Amino acid sequence: MLRSFLVRIRSRPTMFSTFRKQILFERRRQWTNQCFASSSTTKTSVSEQEVTKFSEMAKEWWDVRHNPLIAMNPVRISYVLDVVKQHTRRQRTEEIIPSDTNDLEQTTTTSAQQCGPLAGFKVLDIGCGGGLLSESLARLGAEVTAIDPSVTIANTAREHSMESLDSRLSNINYRGGVSVEELALEYNSADTGDNSKLFDVICVLEVIEHATNPEQLLAAASSLLKKPVPADNNHPDDGGVLFVSTINRTPKSYALAILGAEYVVGLLPVGTHDWSKFMTPAEVETILKNVDGFDGGGLTTCEPVQGMIPRLDIFSQTMQWGLNPHDTDVNWIGSYSHNS
Repeated sequence: MLRSFLVRIRSRPTMFSTFRKQILFERRRQWTNQCFASSSTTKTSVSEQEVTKFSEMAKEWWDVRHNPLIAMNPVRISYVLDVVKQHTRRQRTEEIIPSDTNDLEQTTTTSAQQCGPLAGFKVLDIGCGGGLLSESLARLGAEVTAIDPSVTIANTAREHSMESLDSRLSNINYRGGVSVEELALEYNSADTGDNSKLFDVICVLEVIEHATNPEQLLAAASSLLKKPVPADNNHPDDGGVLFVSTINRTPKSYALAILGAEYVVGLLPVGTHDWSKFMTPAEVETILKNVDGFDGGGLTTCEPVQGMIPRLDIFSQTMQWGLNPHDTDVNWIGSYSHNS
């Protein structure tokens, strides 16, 4: 009887596909509830001390003298674009430039977001801060959701984006006071098993070193990442990519990121970082590999981890950053995706 039922199910591809989606959705919902829900309170990896610290930095977020991430941002974006290009086979929309300059004022937000290398991509920026990365991703055409546990700094990000004349920035969905665990619970408890509702790209850049529980944070982020869908499906998908960047836990990083940046040069307030919370590439890879997601699978490395190396430009007296796969002793960035 069971055998005949399965035969009938498989003979109807649409029915079988729906049945499979329902099973996967139910697994994801059960897993999310077990991981992140405790009674009516969601467990988060947010440190209230860190929230207070970064809220106080909100007014200076876009000041290059006080935020080294401004100089670092171009190299992070370059890495993200290169990996996404290698990982996905999705056809991208070429950037369209209006033939008549008068058409510029008539360009809608929707049409503007259809241009650029990330057009059609749903992107989640976790720990968005003042919106530095979020704005860059939106300018590249992405549909950006940006979350930060600090309401103050998310409001700063929203205000900065709204001040711009670029219509793509006003469409960024900033959500202050929201942790990634809360967002995962919200998404995975929704009445849908649609993989397309999840994110193509998730960025956790310079965040995990400020979390109380990086393992839980990365597990929640992984649950929001699109799964790969086979090419023989009606709606094939290469799956999403999770990006993580942080500071390595080495003697060199202590000398440069803490003693140098905080005490000697004063690029950051003293106490911004805790060396014991820095993580090696191997540690992050192990965490993601062993993420016990809703389907029991983990994440694996997409492209090799790259070190992000600063150098001082003598003429401009500014820091210029580059990528180096052979030097991950201080800042590094990696990319990860679901097992196919």
